[in-house]
Amino acid sequence: MSVLRLLIDVLGPVVLIVGLGATLGHRLGVEVGSLSKLAYWILGPAFAIDLFAESTLAGETALRLSAAAIVGMVAAALVAWGAATLIGLSPSERSADVMTSAYGNVGNAGLAISAFALGDEVLPAAGVLMIVINMAGMTLGITLATSQSGGLLKGVRTALLAPMTIAAFVALVLNLADASLPLVADRTIGLLAGALIPVMLLALGIQLAITGWRAPSSSLAASTIAKLAVAPAVATGAAWLLGLSGDDLGVVAIQSAMPPAVFCLVVATEHDLERDRVTTNVVTMTALALVTLPVVLALTGS
Repeated sequence: MSVLRLLIDVLGPVVLIVGLGATLGHRLGVEVGSLSKLAYWILGPAFAIDLFAESTLAGETALRLSAAAIVGMVAAALVAWGAATLIGLSPSERSADVMTSAYGNVGNAGLAISAFALGDEVLPAAGVLMIVINMAGMTLGITLATSQSGGLLKGVRTALLAPMTIAAFVALVLNLADASLPLVADRTIGLLAGALIPVMLLALGIQLAITGWRAPSSSLAASTIAKLAVAPAVATGAAWLLGLSGDDLGVVAIQSAMPPAVFCLVVATEHDLERDRVTTNVVTMTALALVTLPVVLALTGS
């Protein structure tokens, strides 16, 4: 399978479901806010429990992978923050750009591309990165969104008490205790978790139809560079300095190079953070990732 075919197969369904939402969502009278609440309060927590309850997080390599990914996210966030400040964006616009620059789509897209490029044996490492980046990105996004009205401390408190954060904490306790949920609960959570990504993509399409396509701006260019270039470069450098090599180094680069997570729109909608801007950032950077990801894959030797 060629790299281009891989990207089409992995990101193509994303584009098609977004297009379906843009085409039919408005005609059916479906509201983005309703889908967002469904994702934020029900599907998202189920996804967190499904993700964390049986994941393997132990080991020195996992800690190094996590540290490298966080360094890449911080670097991307700082670049986006600095560029937004220089351009003169409002605090809410700046927060929207920072969130979409730091929080990547490391789940369905990142895992599939990592496995194709490096083999199924890297899935445990890619899974660690998926968990760490999801938690850090979600916490950062909610903190940025809610701090607009109540300050940083309120933002942090809201992020820590968010449904997905609480669900992830419960799942981690179950994980560490080596406890399992009853079968009926496990299957219920699995069904709900599987609905999260399609619902978010449909919401993104509906919002895009409402917003319309916006012309590229200097701030969007800065955010794109931060997410698709700075994050993977810095994360890979940090991984190398931490002693990682081979496939571990490659999986850090690939997961850090993913375009913004669609959950950014859920956070933006639920906490009233520049929903139109976040939509434009997510859609534009996902499209541009079709150009940047082949470069990252080539540099990792895939």
